[in-house]
Amino acid sequence: MAISPMKKVSLIAPKEQVDDLLLSLQGLRHLEIRDLNQDQAWQEAFLNKAVELPEIQFQEGDDLILAGEEVLNHLLKRQQTIEGTIDRLRTFLPPEGFFEKLRKPRRQLTFEQVEHAHRESLEQDLLDQVKGLFKEHGQLLERLADLEKRQDDLSKWHKLETTPKALKAFKHIEAVIGTIPNTADNAYFKALVAQEGLDFQEIYRTDTEYGVILFLHPGAEPLNLEQLGFKPLDYPYDELPAERLEIWQGEISVARERQLAIEKQLREAQTSLEALESELEATTNRYAREMAKKHLAKSQYLVAIEGWIEEAAVADLRASLLAQYGGTVWMQEAVIEVGDLEDVPVKLVNHALIEPFEMITEMYALPKYTEKDPTPYLAPFYFTFFGMMVADLGYGLLMFVLTGLVLKLFNLDPGMKRFLKFFNILGIAVSIWGLIYGSFFAYDLPVKLISTTDDVMTILILSVAFGFVTVLTGLYLGGRQKMRVKDYAEAYNSGFAWCLILIGILGLALGNLISGLAFLAPIGQWLAILNAVGILVVSVIQAKGLGGLGSGLFNLYNISGYVGDLVSFTRLMALGLSGASIGLAFNLIVGLLPGLSRWTIGLLLFILLHAINIFLSLLSAYVHGARLMFVEFFGKFYEGGGRAFTPLKPAEKYFTIKKVHLEDK
Repeated sequence: MAISPMKKVSLIAPKEQVDDLLLSLQGLRHLEIRDLNQDQAWQEAFLNKAVELPEIQFQEGDDLILAGEEVLNHLLKRQQTIEGTIDRLRTFLPPEGFFEKLRKPRRQLTFEQVEHAHRESLEQDLLDQVKGLFKEHGQLLERLADLEKRQDDLSKWHKLETTPKALKAFKHIEAVIGTIPNTADNAYFKALVAQEGLDFQEIYRTDTEYGVILFLHPGAEPLNLEQLGFKPLDYPYDELPAERLEIWQGEISVARERQLAIEKQLREAQTSLEALESELEATTNRYAREMAKKHLAKSQYLVAIEGWIEEAAVADLRASLLAQYGGTVWMQEAVIEVGDLEDVPVKLVNHALIEPFEMITEMYALPKYTEKDPTPYLAPFYFTFFGMMVADLGYGLLMFVLTGLVLKLFNLDPGMKRFLKFFNILGIAVSIWGLIYGSFFAYDLPVKLISTTDDVMTILILSVAFGFVTVLTGLYLGGRQKMRVKDYAEAYNSGFAWCLILIGILGLALGNLISGLAFLAPIGQWLAILNAVGILVVSVIQAKGLGGLGSGLFNLYNISGYVGDLVSFTRLMALGLSGASIGLAFNLIVGLLPGLSRWTIGLLLFILLHAINIFLSLLSAYVHGARLMFVEFFGKFYEGGGRAFTPLKPAEKYFTIKKVHLEDK
């Protein structure tokens, strides 16, 4: 498998059908729309006003409400409003458990259900209703907080048997109600007691103040109450404080009852939540369609759409347009010109076992459309290297079983599902290498092919051998890539020649080290020499002069870089041995525990320590495996820089859009 072949298509339709046509294209999910305004072939027509962008309008009934950027701003604001309402509404719904949430299947709707006609006004009513409940709920909370604060402040005066208003009505008695500070030395209260021409009644006492009624003697000189720290009570009501507290308590009860009723109504609003989620998806879809209009061209009567489509989907698009629009929408496939190759989007299509490894390719860069997808070549190497760096049967089986159970039992989004499939497959690699090394949670198995303690040199040689094969494969693929673009000299100099030189050096080394393979030494020697000379000759021919000799010699100097590449693969041995050694040390620690504690605390310690080792081993293998692919493998042949295929399609944040085939409509 490889990069999905693409086609360039053009659509011409009556301008009145542009909204309906974009809706159909979004439902089909086949077409990535090109920006005609940036296409040189269309720019002259735009400059001459022969074509223009279609109108972006927001209509309700027959009345035009918004146009242009105002529509996009309106739709964005509406998305934010609905999303905020959904988030607030969820806080009132019964909370779902973590595992319950994962096991809950995603809702499935057809695109027609999401885009149901006239639904927006109904959902707007629902949105207004929910927002109204939130507003009322917020006002009730503010009212309750205010009443409770007032009640708390006034509760100290509940024994007061008069009011400031009532005291002002007296003709022969001058009295005021208020507070004085309660200090550490009680100075204010002592001053109050010592004050002549003044009597007082204490209503309450706290750590910070006294509540008092002050009675001034008739005919006494006016007093400066501020010197006593006196603050008059602000109480504008006719009722006694105890009566006012009862009134407020009644208002609190009514407000609390209404608050609980609203919260109950919101908790039972699961249907409203689903409706708002659908409206958010529909609004997001509408925004995407209106944005797509910026990439179209409109004349007086027609509208033009150009885009990229997978070759396998062309027939379905043509049949769907024919069934829905008859001959009113004209479709033509165009040849992808050389100048368009850099703009062609990329979609990777691989076998189910290879597809999860696309994560590694995407981390580096998607391939250009003119390149080969490196994922099928990357997958077996990464599979092998990851397994070799973790290499424990227990760890591998645990990875395989846990990820398999999660994939089986839970409903996950596509990204998380691919991530878990990736580690599910790698669990097999770890298990295989665990059997080879004879390791099960760092305990020795009865049978092993290679020992991590006795066969270190064997593992080192194996690591370098894997590196040698990886580098050769990368060089060969680099040569093939250059051949595809007809750069034959570079294909030889940077690809095939180095493959043969490295094979020659390998033959020379084996012939000298192993007596039974002595015949390989002269063959390898001459193979390396002839291709080294070949690089110099081809460089001179390519440069059309002896100036190419310098570039050829510099190319041959890269032999040191290939040595460095091979040394880099020794990390396969280092990480595998380090993980095994750490696991063995953890087992020794647990084994030192006496008697019963080995099966209680020791068991918990075993799980904890091996969990740490698993995490560190997986992280190291993931990072270093990617590093080997990116530098030692991709560096030999792969450029990347492709752009992902992004067709006009529905949003699927809250539910899955079911695909409806043409024959089912």
